[in-house]
Amino acid sequence: AKPGDTILLKKGTWKNCILNLSCNGTESKPIVFKPEKGSEVVLSGESNLRISGSYLIIEGLNFTNGYSPDGSVWEFRHGDTVANHCRITNCAINSFNCLERMKEAYWVSFYGKRNRMDHCTFYNKNNLGVLVAVILDDERSRENYHSIDSNYFAKRIPLASNTGEIIRVGVSQHCTFNSFTTISNNLFEKCDGEVEIISIKSCGNILKNNVFKECQGGLSLRHGNNNTVVGNIFLGNDKNGTGGARIINEGNWVINNLFYHCRGINFRSPLAIMNGVPNSPAYRYLPVRDAVVANNTFINCTPFSLCEGSDQERSKQPVNVYLFKNVFMNDEDSILYAVFDKTDSIYFWNNLVSNRLKQPLMKGFQKKKLSIHSYETLPPLLDNQKSLLPDSISKQVIVRTKEGFPTSAGFTDWKAFKKAKANPYLGMGAFWFKIVELNLNKTNNNTPIKCETSDEIYEAMQTNKPSIDIELTGNAYSFTRPIIISKAMFSLHSATNSPILFKTTNHLSVLFIVSEGSVAHFENLILNADGCNVESFMSADISGSVNHTNFLLNHFTIANLNATNFLYAPKYSISDSIVVSNCEFSNNNCNLFSLKDESDNIGLYNVEKLRILNCTFKNNVGKILDLYRGGKDESTMGPDVAFTGNKIINCNNQNELLRLYGVQISSIKKNSFTISNEGKLAIAYTDIVRAAHLLEKNQFVKSGTIKKNKFVIEK
Repeated sequence: AKPGDTILLKKGTWKNCILNLSCNGTESKPIVFKPEKGSEVVLSGESNLRISGSYLIIEGLNFTNGYSPDGSVWEFRHGDTVANHCRITNCAINSFNCLERMKEAYWVSFYGKRNRMDHCTFYNKNNLGVLVAVILDDERSRENYHSIDSNYFAKRIPLASNTGEIIRVGVSQHCTFNSFTTISNNLFEKCDGEVEIISIKSCGNILKNNVFKECQGGLSLRHGNNNTVVGNIFLGNDKNGTGGARIINEGNWVINNLFYHCRGINFRSPLAIMNGVPNSPAYRYLPVRDAVVANNTFINCTPFSLCEGSDQERSKQPVNVYLFKNVFMNDEDSILYAVFDKTDSIYFWNNLVSNRLKQPLMKGFQKKKLSIHSYETLPPLLDNQKSLLPDSISKQVIVRTKEGFPTSAGFTDWKAFKKAKANPYLGMGAFWFKIVELNLNKTNNNTPIKCETSDEIYEAMQTNKPSIDIELTGNAYSFTRPIIISKAMFSLHSATNSPILFKTTNHLSVLFIVSEGSVAHFENLILNADGCNVESFMSADISGSVNHTNFLLNHFTIANLNATNFLYAPKYSISDSIVVSNCEFSNNNCNLFSLKDESDNIGLYNVEKLRILNCTFKNNVGKILDLYRGGKDESTMGPDVAFTGNKIINCNNQNELLRLYGVQISSIKKNSFTISNEGKLAIAYTDIVRAAHLLEKNQFVKSGTIKKNKFVIEK
């Protein structure tokens, strides 16, 4: 290919395609690769894209139904040759995941200099690894001036692990290098992978005019100096865990942004100014210094955090932090900020606060009657325009903001806010891309398949439908092999209210195996498991798949199970939710809910949300719940456990009945423990990092005690 050439790619599906594009155009005559007739080219199976050379434009590629056999899906290099002045536009990567959840893989890797990725769509990344990584390995890729703009990043469900970022610029060992990457005008929607949506680990980057819609996390200035966050809109929309900006290191500015109904706390606060580690190694927390937080507006947001993360290690308070001309409108919360250490070197002035807030405030915050409706047309006036910025920072204002700070307080671009609320998708992502989701409510409207014998169940499981509803009409079932649930939705229920005998003809490791990506629903069943010779009654699969499972048990009764576990989560398995309501567990000799095998102590766990509600546990021997999340990682929100309204009667175990190890959020309330584990433990909490546990209105009669820690609040 020569400068000015256009290469047309034949319409259709290219399967197992390793696409290496290496040539050199010029600035005025780039080489263009695009589909014929304006359609897209689909790449599936084991496929990826490598670009090297200069002035190439690639457009119209759709990577779906596959994964990259090695490295990233897209890389701005081929072998050791990097790309410069190249562009990927109007392309997409959709659910293009490695089969193994714990195999780390990126979708896009930037190398070289002055490359651009724009108007692309990225949807449903599930496996370990950041989605977009800007690599600064050597001088060829530093001070790169890349542009990541006008893209749509959507649906990254909680990873239950670290490395779930959408974009990472640099790594800790390269954090002192300038990247000069600009991330602008992108839409991030429901990006919930971990605490960091964007993780900046380099210097001199600009994050401008992006919209973050209902993302459980925030923009983290994790490492590196002199980064600027300006003009972004954070639409939390009251979603739990929605955050804003987290400030670490030196010379980082957060100016003229809007935070709307963001409800995150701690690291996910709408604004978190961190404590640092004295003489910190690069990979930990360098102290905050010379930070500017100005002209931002916070509307009905949770309190922001000063000296966030303060502990024995993170003991260095922020130095020379300037927080001014911000506006805090709030008619929902009672406090404005939480302070975790000394604020002697944080300077506040001309910050306006709703007079509804009851908290006594430090000097530099002025309470006024504030209204969003009046504010859009007439920004609040300031009584005193005097600046307290030192000359060393004042000299940077024009260079870093172009036009300087507004004379009024707060965010100024209300036109952008109205657009973001009305239609944030306009102009974002690949113009041809459409999201198609499987609607389980529609797919599960099946006529129940009536099964009188186990053979009929096995036969019914062979249906090609994406969902299946099985109704048990017999009174006894004899199983010869496991039932593998591989449907998007599987439902099992009974036609009667009489007990049904379940037994196995031989020893099985598991009776019900819920495969990756499946929802298993057990409802209106009364089972006598006296004849089951199994290790576990039900289990997530052992493949460690990238696709998550879900368990739903409602009005389900099981008795006389003699096994190791009732419900078991193997190592590396992950469930979005396990919901158990109005169920009864009687005369069982096993651990009921066993999610304890993530023993690597790196922050992994097996379920995001666990709900056990209004159930009865009677005459059981073994743990009711054993949930383990080890290590010091602070990037996730889970596990989140609710154990509410349950009755525990004559249940016993050698240790505790409920063990919560490293659980991030729990609520144990309105339960009654009667003659259960007397002289031992009913509940045991262990936490390595900060957690939030609520104990409320529980009753203990001749039952075990509670092993609590400082994170447990008892009412």
